Amino acid sequence: MAYKDKEKEAAYHIAYRQANKEKKKAYAQANKGKVNAWVAKRKALKLKQIPVHLRDCPHEKKRLVQIYKLRNILSEATGVQHHVDHMWPLADGGPHWSGNLQVIPAEENLSKSTSVCEDTKATIIKSLYTFESERSI
Repeated sequence: MAYKDKEKEAAYHIAYRQANKEKKKAYAQANKGKVNAWVAKRKALKLKQIPVHLRDCPHEKKRLVQIYKLRNILSEATGVQHHVDHMWPLADGGPHWSGNLQVIPAEENLSKSTSVCEDTKATIIKSLYTFESERSI
């Protein structure tokens, strides 16, 4: 729905969110992997760190959802909170794609800094380049 008046548009969206709060909450609970993958993608898009060739790739989207589901399963099974971690952090210029993600305990993720060793960067760049080349064949 497009409005010419920004205030009207904002009011509409606020009212819609209020009216559908429970429905949204139920969806989020039933689809944690999808919701978490979507939030991560939105953040990475804002930072322009999703490789162009993967932005609309359904296979990559599925892999990302599976990674976030795995995080939820590990957290529930072990009783230890886990995070999906960018091995090469977005804050340091790392790409948001499945080959740069790992599931690690939250405590470990929170204790590491945003820096990454050059070997890890080189491996991720090489893997991403290889992945891109294979997709274009």
